[in-house]
Amino acid sequence: MEKQWAFAFRLILLLFLAIGAIWLLYSIAWIIGLLLISILIVYILYPLLLYLKSKFRLSHGLATILVFIVFLLFCILLISLLIPVVYIEAAELADNFPHYLARFQEYLEWFSQQTVKLDVEEEVRNYFLNLSENLHQAFEYLAEASLSLIGGAIDFFIVLFLVFYILYDFHSIRKQLIELVPLARRPFAEEIVSIIDLNVGSFIRGSLLRCLIVGIVTGTVLYIAGMPYAMLLGLLAGLFNFILYIGPYIAAVPAVLLSFSPLTPSPIVVILIYIVIQTLDGILLAPIVLGRIVKLKPITVIVAILAGGKLAGLLGMVLAVPVAGIIKSILEVIKRSPAYQEPNE
Repeated sequence: MEKQWAFAFRLILLLFLAIGAIWLLYSIAWIIGLLLISILIVYILYPLLLYLKSKFRLSHGLATILVFIVFLLFCILLISLLIPVVYIEAAELADNFPHYLARFQEYLEWFSQQTVKLDVEEEVRNYFLNLSENLHQAFEYLAEASLSLIGGAIDFFIVLFLVFYILYDFHSIRKQLIELVPLARRPFAEEIVSIIDLNVGSFIRGSLLRCLIVGIVTGTVLYIAGMPYAMLLGLLAGLFNFILYIGPYIAAVPAVLLSFSPLTPSPIVVILIYIVIQTLDGILLAPIVLGRIVKLKPITVIVAILAGGKLAGLLGMVLAVPVAGIIKSILEVIKRSPAYQEPNE
């Protein structure tokens, strides 16, 4: 009887500890998110730090300061180039939004009339009639969410602070984590760290290059085709291209909606532009840049992205693929371990 009570007590204690851990993680989710973003940036910058140390024989502190200054100048250049253009195009889009909304309402009314002729259910017709109103409410919500830019600026400076100190201590942090593992298991721990470096660092750097190319090409082609707000649409295409398979379709939605206006190219032309660019991305860029990293089946990638988005929003969708790659690589390492070998082997 005493053993049963002791087991029940330990079980209840473990349950309370799990609930407390979940509550703690939820409470500091904002800090964890900023820390993850900072670590991703460090993974991008760390190869440059190693190159400066090996090529020019610089001290670790001086190389860290130089890399951080380069990163800071890049951020300033990017902000100074993008923000004025994006602001002008976003303001122009906001001014012309009633016109685009009226045009889209006309298309929806026409489509609703066709559904009446086809004897479609009343709920479907009402859905399409109210779709434009729902879209208008969504854009109003986005306008209100723009006030969070002030909080985003504060987060940006916190990330800069974290990036500098994590970049400076990155090597020692990894070394200390490996030293926590018993000596007999350290080769396995070092292999796990190398797997994480490959899947996270290489994926983020490769995805950044892909997104930059796709964003520039999309904005340029849309501008040549006569599409308004080409810079803004190209920026969206580059950002959402981080999310494999799903992101390009999300980025194409605003362009397709805008293309229903008579002042823009045909929706078919816009759809073809996005299809061609994403096809070239899938055939050329993804295999070359991410071929060694993303060795996951498409269904695995999609499920991982959906799960990551549900758990951690946009950041979770970005991290879903490298995390899935890490899990797969670790499972392959475990399968090669002696515990999984046949006795005669």
